[in-house]
Amino acid sequence: MNRTGKLALLALLLAGALLLSACAAPRNPLEAAAVTDLPDAPVLLPSQEEAQPLSRQQTAVLYYRFLDEPLLAQEYRTLTRLPNQPWELTLIAALLTGPGQQELTALFPAGTRVLSTSLQGRTLFVTLSADVLAAYPDEPANWRETDAWLAEAPLRRRLAMQSLIATVTENCDIDAVQILVSQGSGGSLRLKQNYFLDDAPDSELTGPLRRDSSLLLTADRTMETVFTCLRQRDWLRLWKYVAGGGGYDAFVAQMEGLPLLTAFSLSSGSLSADGRTMTYTADVTVSGSLLQSGRRSGCVTRLLRSGGLWKIPLSQLTAWAE
Repeated sequence: MNRTGKLALLALLLAGALLLSACAAPRNPLEAAAVTDLPDAPVLLPSQEEAQPLSRQQTAVLYYRFLDEPLLAQEYRTLTRLPNQPWELTLIAALLTGPGQQELTALFPAGTRVLSTSLQGRTLFVTLSADVLAAYPDEPANWRETDAWLAEAPLRRRLAMQSLIATVTENCDIDAVQILVSQGSGGSLRLKQNYFLDDAPDSELTGPLRRDSSLLLTADRTMETVFTCLRQRDWLRLWKYVAGGGGYDAFVAQMEGLPLLTAFSLSSGSLSADGRTMTYTADVTVSGSLLQSGRRSGCVTRLLRSGGLWKIPLSQLTAWAE
């Protein structure tokens, strides 16, 4: 190969080497700096945010009527809480589906729906469908002519609204509830006062309704009712509050054998560590034979909790008389 050919070959080799080095190096010098680790510096990777669940389960307390008693009792329910739905609306919708326990009674007319909720300060505005104004199917047209219905018809409407208010205030940081009733395409209006059958003028509207604790069947109120029934010897009503009492006839026979309870006073209840037992002391005055009559102090009596209901075991019904 002559001198000219050697120079041409050398030039070709140098061009190839330069081309390879150009391909290996980054075009932008900042790219090299961006991927170069500093000596002994920790490598921090961006943290991945946890995905938010679309829904979650939450236990709530709902209030329903206890049998035909003028009191509201608790039912515990696990509800699905949706992120795009107000918790208050979820609670009321669940309440309107009715209770799951046989001893609890639904209070709203069939078809009643909650259409919307809106929180303003500590007052919740609740819009119900017009079905809430419907008559109950078992109410006679002449209910005002019967003493029993004269008391029952207004009571169940009062209990209905209080069940809603007690449910919302139990589970949410709310003081009062303003009830609105849908007028179809005409929007909604405040509930009229005569809904409660109190002969209020048709133009009078309700204001925000507040929780009435006197209608709630707490443990203290259960024990007070039990001893009131013992004093009045009202065995039929007392039977509703007895846990595992066996047959009714045998229960009545046992109650008839008790001395006459003429007066009583109860201490505040003390809750057990597992939340299932409430313990009271009772001071009683009894009348009967010479051996039975007199005042007895410090009689220990207990209630047992089953679900949201407090009941008294049969053995505890006679402890004060022994």
